[in-house]
Amino acid sequence: PDKTWKPKTTTITHRFTKPDDEGLYFLIFQLCPRGNEMLEMEIRSSFELDLHFKNYDSYGNPSYLTAGEMKLPAMYIYFSISYALCFILWALNIRNIRLQREPIWSPRRPVVHAIHHLMTVLLGLKTVTVFFESVRYHYIKMNGHAEFLSAVYFTMSFVKGTFMFTVILLIGSGWSLVKPFLNEREKKIIWTVLVLQIIDNIAVIVLSQETEGERLYEDWSAILHFVDILCCCAVLVPIVWQINAFETTIEAEEGQATKNDAQCTSAAKTVQKLKQFRSFYLLVVVYIYFTRIAVYLFATCLGYRQTWLRYLFCELGTLLFYCIVGFLFRPVSDNPYLKVENGNAVVEIEFA
Repeated sequence: PDKTWKPKTTTITHRFTKPDDEGLYFLIFQLCPRGNEMLEMEIRSSFELDLHFKNYDSYGNPSYLTAGEMKLPAMYIYFSISYALCFILWALNIRNIRLQREPIWSPRRPVVHAIHHLMTVLLGLKTVTVFFESVRYHYIKMNGHAEFLSAVYFTMSFVKGTFMFTVILLIGSGWSLVKPFLNEREKKIIWTVLVLQIIDNIAVIVLSQETEGERLYEDWSAILHFVDILCCCAVLVPIVWQINAFETTIEAEEGQATKNDAQCTSAAKTVQKLKQFRSFYLLVVVYIYFTRIAVYLFATCLGYRQTWLRYLFCELGTLLFYCIVGFLFRPVSDNPYLKVENGNAVVEIEFA
């Protein structure tokens, strides 16, 4: 075959003016063989393609977003405001408690633990991440691209995602709430999740640079979903360990409860914490199922104009998850958390 092909620059312009032309379009490149002798040959091709797809929003302004993405800038700015309000309320409540002022929603004198400060940081990271996502979509709408803002968003998304899984792991392990330390297997779980999050965000960056339909895109998409599911399963492990520890403690204390009133009170507190961590376990399972499976299946049924609903329900589920977790593990008065004893020694907190 002739190998003296020269690159050609072609400009094609097409306007969709009829209502029947509306829809979701894909541009597919296919290399067809010239004859039977090329069927057994491996042919590779490369080219640069500069596409300009332009839509018009409800106000008649041009937009580089697809019809299903036009509502995303406004949607994400509303969610960033919602997360900002949650952050302000939570931070003010923590501040009032530390300054021994009247708390916003906690009765009497609640106790603030280290995990509550980490939850404050997580809310702040989530607020900033959602805000930058709104700004990124706005610049894409106006200019068709937003390389710098995309880099900022992916960086914030990586930090937020890693921090979120870490906070869920720490809450599930009972760190600072039930015990002041992490054992070795809990540390291994945290480091494993951190490594998986790095791989997960590498996959996100690669997917943002590749085109749907390419082999590399499909491979990294499979890696992204697989690693994301592994992270979600990993965060459940410390919660199960903690629930089993509570159940073992309850069985040991039930035999001594009739002999000592203090043991009876301790057993009641243990039962209370067991119910709390069981609720947290169910909440995490529902959150994972909804955001990773249900929303994905729901998106396959949407038309090209309703694809933004996938992101809407995902953010609604995440906001509800944050609010319920904050309510379950808010600072409370008359600290009912169990204390972990190791003989007469005080166990120090270790992160190494």
